[in-house]
Amino acid sequence: MTLVRPLARSPVAARAGQVAAAALLACTGLAQAELPVEQLRTEPLAPATAERIYLTDPVMPHLVDGRVLVIDGQKMKKLAVIGSGFSGLTALSPDRQWLYVATTYHSRLQRGERTDVVEVYRTDDLSFSHEIVIPPKHVQGLMIRALMQPSADGRFLLIQNATPATSVTVLDTQTRQVTAEIANPGCWGAIPWPTASLRFSSICGDGTVQTFDLDAAGASAGSSRSVRFFDPDKDPVFMHYSLSGSTMTMLSFHGTVHRITLDGNAPSFAPTWNFVSDADRKQGWRPGGFQLFEVVGERLVVGMHAKGFEGTHKNPAEQLWTVDLAAKQRVARTPGFGTLSMTRTREAAPKLVLLSGLDNTLRVLDPARPASMRKPLKASEPMGETPVYLETH
Repeated sequence: MTLVRPLARSPVAARAGQVAAAALLACTGLAQAELPVEQLRTEPLAPATAERIYLTDPVMPHLVDGRVLVIDGQKMKKLAVIGSGFSGLTALSPDRQWLYVATTYHSRLQRGERTDVVEVYRTDDLSFSHEIVIPPKHVQGLMIRALMQPSADGRFLLIQNATPATSVTVLDTQTRQVTAEIANPGCWGAIPWPTASLRFSSICGDGTVQTFDLDAAGASAGSSRSVRFFDPDKDPVFMHYSLSGSTMTMLSFHGTVHRITLDGNAPSFAPTWNFVSDADRKQGWRPGGFQLFEVVGERLVVGMHAKGFEGTHKNPAEQLWTVDLAAKQRVARTPGFGTLSMTRTREAAPKLVLLSGLDNTLRVLDPARPASMRKPLKASEPMGETPVYLETH
């Protein structure tokens, strides 16, 4: 009979077996031991400064999942992300204590029962406060300033509708009730008057401004139509606007400056002028972008691109032109950084915050320091997926 002997184990293999056995015993002991309960906590945000940025991103590759990115503009770091649903519109209250998000939800994400709401968030800790149901009519498009704004005193929220018939929903933020739906046929946007909390205006397709009055309860109290201030066939205006006191600045597709005073009994219009020279016009220089310009003091900063034609009015900036509004002439041409949108900070010496349409980065410029217009004071890494709209605290 042949005897079969077991294979001899090497010292290395024996040691490996001992280590594995010890590990198994240790794991068994840990499984029997009770782990401490993890304590969850919320870290408070640092107090908001004038440099905090709210960046609206509709995330166009998956529109049902929009976001608002809250960014520390001092460190250029992301603080938080707030969901904004499908094609959400965003606005801050005049006192900067509340962030409003008007949005749409469907019960089956992209289908099913539709619910439109205004969601209200506290800006001190970015916590959700409450929501108010609104008619399922609010415009679903890329955010611009004229689509949703609070009244000057913050009581009413004005929301542009499109079904495609145009109207404005008036929402009382105190009673949390819709007080009116005001038709603005042939017109677009709800621009609150800075010194009249019960009045707002729309820009109309025939080149006029229609102004609407509210009563103390937020119901319609009449309207009036202005003279024609631009020719929509020859030189239409961008819907973006910038407010300085009671003066609203708007630009045309070809560089005409419109300054409208929203005060008194009706809008008043200053004489128009154009900052694009004949030589620049021959090279096709035109304004372009989304929030394509900003007024800081008596200076206008606008994104410009060359070889423009019908349809290039959303092109990112190849250059930034600084225009002296008092002298009515350009005073600087600086790099454009691919700027798509811009806004100013709310401080004694405002800075400009730029959003690049090329790589989603943010830059901060000081319009009072010409050197910073060529080399930003600070810049961020890319933010979001398809961001379009900026607002500062």
